[in-house]
Amino acid sequence: MMKGFIAGVALLAATGAWAQAAAPGAACPAGTRYGTIRHSLIKPGKLAVFEKAVAAHNAWYVDKKNATRTRLMRLVDKRALMESEAATITLYADTPMPERDAAFEAFTALYRDSSTLKDEMRGCLPAL
Repeated sequence: MMKGFIAGVALLAATGAWAQAAAPGAACPAGTRYGTIRHSLIKPGKLAVFEKAVAAHNAWYVDKKNATRTRLMRLVDKRALMESEAATITLYADTPMPERDAAFEAFTALYRDSSTLKDEMRGCLPAL
């Protein structure tokens, strides 16, 4: 299932402005933003904690007055929402990342406590 999603992103990457794939950290083509897709395996019974991590992640950026945002993508298996896997999509602001602090450590601890990172991709994504 994630392979199909990845294949779809790869297909987009090979068309139009996406053909000008930028190196990490370089300016992305017009209409796109540098981003990260992370595919995570959710630990049993920990989906609510993972959702809390995403909310705290966004709150951290908001507190730092940074426009970077992370969205939760619930994955589907045979038309049912999966409790055991999820993805996050982060679109980064065109500003430096804020300095890590205790709040940063807190939301990353929530991610670690609730999930295991299975796969990560970085590239230029259409703005959400």
